[in-house]
Amino acid sequence: MGMDVGGGKKGVKSDINITPLVDVVLVLLIIFMVVTPLAQRGYDLEVPREEVNPIPPNPDDIAKQVILSINAEECNGIATQLTQPGLPPGCTVRLNKDVVRIEELARKMDEVFRTRKKADKVVFLAAEEKLNYEGVMRILDIAKNGAGEDLKVALVKDSGIAHSAGGSTE
Repeated sequence: MGMDVGGGKKGVKSDINITPLVDVVLVLLIIFMVVTPLAQRGYDLEVPREEVNPIPPNPDDIAKQVILSINAEECNGIATQLTQPGLPPGCTVRLNKDVVRIEELARKMDEVFRTRKKADKVVFLAAEEKLNYEGVMRILDIAKNGAGEDLKVALVKDSGIAHSAGGSTE
């Protein structure tokens, strides 16, 4: 607030002095103009080019694939909530195209993965969507106990593979 030194009116002037406000805003504007280019960071990316002739999969790699398929028809009872520990009696799964009883799954997984290197221990899990999650995880635990803790699990989104004879490994 300032005093009016001129003639006529005496007393306190009630007009707002905006000069300090403009000074502060201009200083902030200059600070943001200087800091903004320094704050921008980027990453150099190399985007892969699309190959005209894709490389066909190696038949040896396809032969190494192991697909564990679980469906409601072969493992009756895991489509609903499990009330007891363990899995329903007579439950079977498919390991590639072979039907395997749950009691033999750990031994069969040990046979398949015993001689493989740690990097090659991958199982593809194909389970129907309507199955109980807990039941599928119990089966996966049995498989992992047989193959070893370093087993990697890849999920297959196509539920048709779970419903069919375990997919094709050819």
